[in-house]
Amino acid sequence: MTGRALAVAAAVSLFAAACLSISTPKPATPPVKRAFHPPNVKSIVVVVLENTSPQHARAQNFLGRLADTGVYFSNYSAVAHPSQPNYVAMVSGSFAGVRGDSRTRLNRPHLGRFLDSWTVYAEDYPGGTCNLSSTIKRYVRKHEPFASFADVQDSVDFCKAHITGFESFAGDARNHRLPKFALVVPNLDHDGHDRPISEADQWLEKNFAPLTDDPLFRRDVLLIVTFDENDAKLSYIRRNANNLVYTVFWGDSVIPGRVDDVYDHYDLLRTIEEILQVKPMADGDGNAVVIGGIWR
Repeated sequence: MTGRALAVAAAVSLFAAACLSISTPKPATPPVKRAFHPPNVKSIVVVVLENTSPQHARAQNFLGRLADTGVYFSNYSAVAHPSQPNYVAMVSGSFAGVRGDSRTRLNRPHLGRFLDSWTVYAEDYPGGTCNLSSTIKRYVRKHEPFASFADVQDSVDFCKAHITGFESFAGDARNHRLPKFALVVPNLDHDGHDRPISEADQWLEKNFAPLTDDPLFRRDVLLIVTFDENDAKLSYIRRNANNLVYTVFWGDSVIPGRVDDVYDHYDLLRTIEEILQVKPMADGDGNAVVIGGIWR
């Protein structure tokens, strides 16, 4: 091979390597283990929004305000694409074999099994029933993870005791009677899924800004806002740098600031478990890190 041919071949090889490095996810940095002490909170409220890049979410008015006044995690990742595996993982510590968004039935532990006080507040969910069908108005079952578990599906009483419409949330929050764990599930118009994230931000501000002005809410509640996944189209890869999502912890129990450590939905669940004194349920949360270094 001539010198010119060798040079061309080398250039092609370098170009191919560069293309490969762009398309292949970089190895993730392990989470940093920092000192943890349980915050003195009565309730944990988790709000899950949909399918948005962290930069776009961070640029919104109310989401930006929460990030500025709470703990904003700049390297926090979802654990899968599409939606449903993330929701299942956030309450059970595992994908549990779920690879898509179709209706599923999981006979395995979930967070609700170990708490005597927990509620899902799902917008457009029909109060007074235990309807587990796929779509009701703008509510979709895949965004309410507890409805995917057999013990919830098989017991109307258990289901009705813990899953209700969002209209109950404001009264419970204003009257300081929130459960130990609350999951807030906006409908498709207000979670960023079908409508612009700006409308989700406006919904969030309407429903939560009055609460963030309440000294008792700030003192007693750890508010967590995260997203199920970002707007990229990827495979199921944990801690993929291309699946970063906006996540913030907010309340008097945290020291405001930006955290650049690497975390994901499993670390979030493990932290919630530690606060509520629940043991890990699967490999995901069992191998996860409790988020420390942010607590007053």
